[in-house]
Amino acid sequence: MRPSRYTFILISASTAACLLAGALLVALRPRPITSHADAIAFVLEQRGIAHERIVTAQVWPAAVNYYAYGPSVYPYSAAVSVTLPGGAVVPGSLECADDRRRCRVTIARLAIDREPIPDISAARPLPWMVWMQRLAEIAPVAR
Repeated sequence: MRPSRYTFILISASTAACLLAGALLVALRPRPITSHADAIAFVLEQRGIAHERIVTAQVWPAAVNYYAYGPSVYPYSAAVSVTLPGGAVVPGSLECADDRRRCRVTIARLAIDREPIPDISAARPLPWMVWMQRLAEIAPVAR
């Protein structure tokens, strides 16, 4: 009877340790950068600049030129709008060697001039990771 109780405690402790390690890995995993807005948010957070929303949009004729002639002739460029907590909208610009790599952002009012941003990941997060991130947003953990 004693060995089975010891085995149960050992299995329970091992299971709890694995669940805790998995939760820590998910919690400490860096946020994936899957869009230009995510990459710009990363730069703003590094500088300690609070923001509510980031919108990027390609404007004409830059969009037409990029897709018609390619990145060797025209770099990828987009307009950037950052909404600050007070509701103020700050304009900026984004320029990339191609649409996902070697990008630089300029937001003059925030003293950001051609700041390199991280490359956008081509890999999409797994569905269960998206679910975990949504769950974490609903029930935030105090840090």
